[in-house]
Amino acid sequence: ASTMPMPKPAPEITKLVKALSGTWKVTEKYDMSPMTPNGGTGEGTAKIWPGPGGLSVLENYRSSSVMGKASGFGVFWWDPNAKIYNGIWCDNGTPSGCAGGIQAKWEGDNWVGTMEMEMNGQKMTLRTVYSDFKPDSFLMTMEMGPDPNSLKKMMTISYTKAETGKKTDEKPAEKKQ
Repeated sequence: ASTMPMPKPAPEITKLVKALSGTWKVTEKYDMSPMTPNGGTGEGTAKIWPGPGGLSVLENYRSSSVMGKASGFGVFWWDPNAKIYNGIWCDNGTPSGCAGGIQAKWEGDNWVGTMEMEMNGQKMTLRTVYSDFKPDSFLMTMEMGPDPNSLKKMMTISYTKAETGKKTDEKPAEKKQ
């Protein structure tokens, strides 16, 4: 009896891995919104890499900003039947801990994700646009509103390649006495 071969990454997930993978310094710019009435900034790190078998993309994110200390983890994968990327994002700022139902696709040179969520009892649409891809940087812009036609920019995150050799998801080693 022969065994079923292991799946191979779809070209769509390979494209996403190539666009996003790396160890990044992140710089956050918050626009004035109900969440950040005075706007503000933040900074941190992100590590993005291929998941098991190269079939998904994983992101580990840490920052400190006007919103406080943030930590998040996301998983994105390609659904060949629906011909769309799906994802789940978990962070310490999401009331339930995780937000699923993210769907994304390439629109020209931009990777665009949308999801519906509830915030303070109101249905909201969240849109993220990853753009301006260069070998050492890219941007992520987040917009939110009560429906897809009423989105307002909330924040922009600049991802810039971090110095090699620095780890982003571990605490510094403790000094030995």
